[in-house]
Amino acid sequence: MTATQNDIDPGFSQAGLEGIDRMMRDYVDAGKSAGMLTLVSRHGQIAQLSCYGHADIDSQTPIREDTIFRIYSMTKPITSVALMTLMERGHFQLDDAAKRWIPALAELEVYQQGKIESDITIRQLLTHTAGFSYGFEPDKHPVDQLYARIWRERIQDRSMEQLLQTLLEFPLVAQPGTLWHYSIATDICGYLVELISDMPFADYLQQVIFDPLGMADTAFEVTADKIDRFATLYGYREDDPLAQLESNDSSPFISAISGIPVRLHSGGGGLTSTAGDYWRFAQMMLNRGELDGCRIVKPETVALMTRNHLPENLLPLDFNGVARGDFSGYGFGLGYCINLDPANTAAAGSRGDFGWGGMADTYCWIDPAQQLVSILMQQFLPSLHHPGRRDFRNAVYQALD
Repeated sequence: MTATQNDIDPGFSQAGLEGIDRMMRDYVDAGKSAGMLTLVSRHGQIAQLSCYGHADIDSQTPIREDTIFRIYSMTKPITSVALMTLMERGHFQLDDAAKRWIPALAELEVYQQGKIESDITIRQLLTHTAGFSYGFEPDKHPVDQLYARIWRERIQDRSMEQLLQTLLEFPLVAQPGTLWHYSIATDICGYLVELISDMPFADYLQQVIFDPLGMADTAFEVTADKIDRFATLYGYREDDPLAQLESNDSSPFISAISGIPVRLHSGGGGLTSTAGDYWRFAQMMLNRGELDGCRIVKPETVALMTRNHLPENLLPLDFNGVARGDFSGYGFGLGYCINLDPANTAAAGSRGDFGWGGMADTYCWIDPAQQLVSILMQQFLPSLHHPGRRDFRNAVYQALD
């Protein structure tokens, strides 16, 4: 962690910060999470960084500041920024057809409707309006059943190109541009970065984002020298509310033990990271594209990414990344959920705040109005099983002076 607490008053009450710690203790002590880390900064100064509970219960390894977490879909904003750096370099415009780089996109069909009626654009991929799905609700849609079957396989030893050869055979759930539906679209964005830059996706992220920002612990794989910092994944089962779901010798993020290379560099959910690393990325976005004198994207690009791109007929979102249910206060930008109306959202916030979470119930949001970055790290499935993200948001805003 390069930014530390100092003598600058970031504008929080001590009682409020203790309330965030209390929220963490309540969740861990109640057996709803093995361990939590929360980080809150304001005006670039970290006001609260607390760890409570365990990274691994069996070994009694505590959560620490340098613990490495599966951030899953918190990868999406990073992928979106990477793609936008290529737009800044003149390689495409947002409404260009993505079939220019992935010809198979021109041959897609829509479930029970036949061939697509319009080309899928890069904007639609960034906003989850291209018509793809994820497979999270196999009981509700036949297309999701196809996706769900793929995720039950070990796919980490395939490249994204190989995986997409299968996924692009599935029909879309809707015509491009007619529905907001959370999906593999950001994985396709990551593949586009690779094709447009003519560089492996992982290498592009390393050179353009991770190295310049000093994100030394963010990668698609946990190397042998860092395994002892990698948190264990837990989840809810009826017979065990905190069951271990993954061991290091079978983890798709570790090849040093299994011997199986991590070939799937998923732009939608493949990264592991620390709170400190992710804070540097988030603070860069709050600073309108720059951190410590290093510019990643232009201020105009950050502004473009963090405003709503969805028309009224595609709102409300059926998933907002904060809490279960539909909340009319949210829109979606280019890789981020956007707070359009704080009075109609699931938790406290400000107009224009933006963020996204990960499948293991990690979460980060950025509030330009309050000059605020907040990060919640834990490793628990399923996401949003407990209202921790909502409670964390409320605790942070209650802590403001």
